[in-house]
Amino acid sequence: MSDKKKVLGINFGRANVNCKKLLTAAMEAAKQAGAETEIIDTIKMDIRHCIGCGACSRMLQSGKGQIQCIQKDDYEALSDAVLAADAIIVAAPVYVLAPTGQFKNFVDRFGPAHDKAYMLFENELRKDTGGEELNPDCLKRHLVSYISVGGATTPHWVSYGLPGMNLFGMSLNMKVVDQLDAYGSYVPDNQKVLLEKSRHIGERIVEALDKKTSEITWESEPGICPVCHCKEMTLNGTSTVCCPVCGIYGTLKMEGDQVKVEFSEEEKNRSRLKFTGVLEHQVEQGRKDRYPRFDEYVEKFRAMQDEM
Repeated sequence: MSDKKKVLGINFGRANVNCKKLLTAAMEAAKQAGAETEIIDTIKMDIRHCIGCGACSRMLQSGKGQIQCIQKDDYEALSDAVLAADAIIVAAPVYVLAPTGQFKNFVDRFGPAHDKAYMLFENELRKDTGGEELNPDCLKRHLVSYISVGGATTPHWVSYGLPGMNLFGMSLNMKVVDQLDAYGSYVPDNQKVLLEKSRHIGERIVEALDKKTSEITWESEPGICPVCHCKEMTLNGTSTVCCPVCGIYGTLKMEGDQVKVEFSEEEKNRSRLKFTGVLEHQVEQGRKDRYPRFDEYVEKFRAMQDEM
């Protein structure tokens, strides 16, 4: 790499158990590939649930100061570490089919405060009106990979693990490089395979740092959705189905006994995981009237999306 990039590992599981073991393997591989690395264990951090006060959004719209949560706990320290990193590898255990509540507490507070398109538009408005520009770490590109860890030996007991983990980077529009559904993690033979796959995740995310977003290929297990690669689909009573993670619509087709879903390029670009989809959300939220140069902002950011 041309300069040393920071890869942050976040462990939402217990210290020194399977989440930490798999994350450590990934982070050691990232370090060997040339990255600066750090692991944060969240198990003892005080991260309270979002109280829905809206203070973070009001700070963003104020035209001055940086985005902060008014609650005084350990959330801000973890948020700052995420923003400062160039890439993040997240490991979370599955509790009751989905990621643990500590993970969701962080996502619920981080996501609404760091909507990528919202921040970009507000930052442009601050420039136009002489306000204080936002922290550049909020606006840069972030890469992310997910490791969902479950003890169950059958995948249907961890079915919301990876879909739930995709919420972590959605608002900030993080580019997902890889994901690993590490179920059956307590089985000795499985552990060897999962450790090797975790090491590959660490290597891959460092390689991706020097690539444009459009150049990053998908090497993890392909799912049904061609964007998030999750397997879940929402049935609507017709052959039209929806990816619940991406929010895009496709057509269900049968080829013998094989089920496939076809998505148009237009729908793929509407995904919540793509910057074009996040831009669409700006209009959906009724924010267009706030920005006199809205259309100019849109064109500017679309031209930059391969770098963000």
